[in-house]
Amino acid sequence: MQFFDVFPTFKEAPYSYIIVPIILISSIIGFYSKSYFHALILHPYEIMRGKRIHTLLTSAFIHRNWFHLLFNTTVVYGLGYDMFGTTSQEYGTLTAYLLTPLLFLLLISLPNLLQCCQKRKDFYFTSMGASGLSFGLYGFSAFFFPLQPMGSVVFPFISNALQGWICGLLILILLTQIKKSRINKYLHIAAYSIGALVALFVRPKSILEIFNFIIN
Repeated sequence: MQFFDVFPTFKEAPYSYIIVPIILISSIIGFYSKSYFHALILHPYEIMRGKRIHTLLTSAFIHRNWFHLLFNTTVVYGLGYDMFGTTSQEYGTLTAYLLTPLLFLLLISLPNLLQCCQKRKDFYFTSMGASGLSFGLYGFSAFFFPLQPMGSVVFPFISNALQGWICGLLILILLTQIKKSRINKYLHIAAYSIGALVALFVRPKSILEIFNFIIN
């Protein structure tokens, strides 16, 4: 059995094979270089005062620890492949090549921008990691083809991607009730929701499909 018998080829998932190694290498550098880590970290207080704007993007390329890094890169690899494949299926390969990196940039920067607005007065708050991208990809994947059949052993009542997204949102909201957690739960909800909205913008037919599903 060869590697590409199990995993997608570069042609099938080009941006997964580009961005994941960059995140891995950059994050590992950040583990050992404090100056590099602090140059890329998101600091909403400064951003809202016109400084360190680049960190809206660069903060996705450093991580707090190995678990944080491996979780996000695994999700980005898998769902980045899904994003490229679904947009290619709907609009063609050329459009997927042009659109996917733009969507990646949006799903990194928009959740971070919302986070900056929320934490604009908190001098001590900082953030890092590709969680915005990974949870944005979750939301995008569910809403691009919202009626795509989907099953769940844990939640047997789920029959399609839309129901799976709703269930995921409820779980994320419940997780916000966990106190004393270092997980950036509100960023996850924002990114998850933004991903869904971006999917509706890219494929407006999804809105009609959702509407018909609800009223029928």
